[in-house]
Amino acid sequence: MENVSLRNHISGRVQAHHTHICGGSCAMPNGGPDNCGTCGFNRRNRGIWRNPAPDETQTSFCEIRGVAMLADHWTYCQNWHTRTREPIGPIYSSGIYEGSYRRIPWHGLIAPEFVQIGVCSECAASIDDGISIPAVESAPITFCCNLHYLQWWKRQHPHDEAPMSAEIWEH
Repeated sequence: MENVSLRNHISGRVQAHHTHICGGSCAMPNGGPDNCGTCGFNRRNRGIWRNPAPDETQTSFCEIRGVAMLADHWTYCQNWHTRTREPIGPIYSSGIYEGSYRRIPWHGLIAPEFVQIGVCSECAASIDDGISIPAVESAPITFCCNLHYLQWWKRQHPHDEAPMSAEIWEH
């Protein structure tokens, strides 16, 4: 029951962010069909892709990356498409809503979070809806948009690619 409660709490935070951004005037996305909640590598799905009856008593856990997926219907990776056990590329989250949701890569095993106040680390703009990455022994690193987060991410991961974020570079 604790796992279901935590998932509901996270889903509530995503819904609150969506409502804040759209004011209720745009449709709530479903996370896409290729999310960790429907992945066969998610321990609660027991190897069944798009499992209609996942084990709700377990926290979503990626067996190939060794990480809990607390917002599994808003978390993605390329392995869902290839179904290979060798991790391919980064883990992704849904970024902030900018006309649509786009996928942004995690900073290693650290998931981006939504913030509703701050100053962008890239352009110094005031943030009323943005992205943050928790930092050790300092304030979180904050961003006003998906593009600024992705620019920072690329400097931190110069040898990594994030093909599921390609649309962000184009806008």
